[in-house]
Amino acid sequence: MGGDGVYEHAHGDKSSVDSLGVKTRTRLSSDLVELGRRLYYEKGPSYTIWWFLREIWVRRRHPVKLEDIFRFHQAIAGVRSKNATVKALKRLELYGLVKSLGDGWYRPEVLDEGLASGSIDFSRVRTRDQVLSKKRELSSLLDKSEELPRPVQEVVDKARELIERGERWRAIDLLAHTLLPIRESGILIARLGDMFLYFEQKTGKMHMLRSERLAQVFDELGIPSGPLALHRTQEATSIIRRMFGSHDNARRIHYLLKELGWFQEVEGHYFWRLWEDPVSGTSYISIYRKTSGDLEEVARVPPSAPEGLYASTRGGAIVTREHVKEENEDSYFVRIKGWL
Repeated sequence: MGGDGVYEHAHGDKSSVDSLGVKTRTRLSSDLVELGRRLYYEKGPSYTIWWFLREIWVRRRHPVKLEDIFRFHQAIAGVRSKNATVKALKRLELYGLVKSLGDGWYRPEVLDEGLASGSIDFSRVRTRDQVLSKKRELSSLLDKSEELPRPVQEVVDKARELIERGERWRAIDLLAHTLLPIRESGILIARLGDMFLYFEQKTGKMHMLRSERLAQVFDELGIPSGPLALHRTQEATSIIRRMFGSHDNARRIHYLLKELGWFQEVEGHYFWRLWEDPVSGTSYISIYRKTSGDLEEVARVPPSAPEGLYASTRGGAIVTREHVKEENEDSYFVRIKGWL
């Protein structure tokens, strides 16, 4: 794959290389996808993304937009989250193999295959199929009641029972205050795939956490992505107090799951705005991600919110970690010991 002499001159004239490459969107040809898919299973995502950028640069003399790199990653590996592509690009930048040109554009910094291969630790390469296989093994273990911590299994069983009785919102309220760290006065705003957006009335802050495993639990319970704030209309307060004594005790379950690795880091900076129509009284929340100095809307809650003469009434940064003060979080980890 690419032993041609043209690739051997990696250093070249850097000023002439910089002057090339008009920024244009990239068409994915069938041969690129076919060769890329084969490379992916041999050498993993980082190498294959570097190879893709190099091929585009050598063949067409232009850099590649992040969205097109993600489309290529999807085509060869079936990834569903752009985060996986961003992580691979960050690793390549760290190695000095790829350069970010700003505004989401990337180009190869090194064209020599030998240098690229020698920079990547192939012993740590995992294809998506291998990762999913490992997750399925973990999932099959966690699906067995004897493998789940007792309080977690009790919550899932109770939520399933409530849903079967037609009390879906009460089940979601129970999940919000146990498997997620939401205070009694807090609101689970929405599930956005494997992201969970919630608002804390006590602090006035919007928060977002990521958990592939929790998203799987919601899927298994028949709770899809979308708005979830109506759980406040059917609160599970009496159930929580009967099962755990208080909401504070119930929140300890989340920190147990955190110790078990259920929650992953949310990458990037996110912001939110509440938009309201003063005439109709309807409202929606926009979720933005900061990209290259701009704010890109990535979601709306509800997703079908209409365009119109809406005015922004509130907004701010979304907190992607649970406690600003680490000692506050540590206290919850200490409190679960000896309790479960």
